[in-house]
Amino acid sequence: MSTAQRLLKIEPGRDRAETVLMKGADTETEARIPRHNPFLITCFKFQLLVFNLVFVIAGTALLCVTTLAHYAFADYVRYMEDELWPILGLCYFVGAAIFLTGAIGCGAGWCETYKVTITYCVLMTLLFLLTSAAASAIIAFEAVGKDNQTNNLHQGLTQAEWRVERFMLKSMDRVASGRIIMDAVQVQLQCCGAKGYMDWFKTPFHNLRNETEPYDVPGSCCLNATMNFSFTRPDDSCGYQLDTEAKAIDSIYTEGCGPKVAKFIRENLKGLGAVGIVVIVLEILGFTCGCCFLHQLRRKRKERDMMEQYEKLLQY
Repeated sequence: MSTAQRLLKIEPGRDRAETVLMKGADTETEARIPRHNPFLITCFKFQLLVFNLVFVIAGTALLCVTTLAHYAFADYVRYMEDELWPILGLCYFVGAAIFLTGAIGCGAGWCETYKVTITYCVLMTLLFLLTSAAASAIIAFEAVGKDNQTNNLHQGLTQAEWRVERFMLKSMDRVASGRIIMDAVQVQLQCCGAKGYMDWFKTPFHNLRNETEPYDVPGSCCLNATMNFSFTRPDDSCGYQLDTEAKAIDSIYTEGCGPKVAKFIRENLKGLGAVGIVVIVLEILGFTCGCCFLHQLRRKRKERDMMEQYEKLLQY
């Protein structure tokens, strides 16, 4: 057994003669004490601080944007909890998780605390697993979306399309509060209604002109709405009295917004998967940096403990 190993086994109550014998090997014992690398600790410390500062900023930004959206659409959230709360809740959770992980990482790097660094590595591992699962699901979702054969993932996209249409129909029924949502969607996606422009015929929208025949649609459905439509003072005249399909085709977009949103999701799934992969790579880098920093802190703590035992030994 080496001198360093024997030194580690010294405990209170050991025979004093054994301790005195070991004092004869002071130089050898000191040479065998593992040393940490101050330069590496400094490098990993600043890497952790910079990397996790970005995480803190990203988490804070996501929380702020979600909160602003929550208050901006407070009236709609109250009436459409089933559709909006899962999205808002997910954004709050992801933002809080990113912020918390980044804050703990900054604390671990600044204070050089062993236990805090372990906590950071564990949280980063959990984030990595969640992000990997989400990215894998998105990539698989996009892959099966190209196939017409129905399966669970494809049915999930159909379910999402149905929820979008349900959300829009609720908005259309509330002409005063829900219209701004539909106007924004219809102008952006160049569509009209949930499943089609005739959905507006089933809503109270025509009552705005005191018309008895429900053949009106908002001006945001019109073909020139992208350039000319005003959200503050909407002009709906181009959407009046569309009692025939020919009139509708000449004046407005007839395709429903539900299928358009589903198509938009399908087209952007690959991009979302790529973003997820980038986030995964960043999380791997953060986890690796945290583990290297943790290893150096462990060596530093072990060195301190052995030096304390060594100094106690020299006091005999």
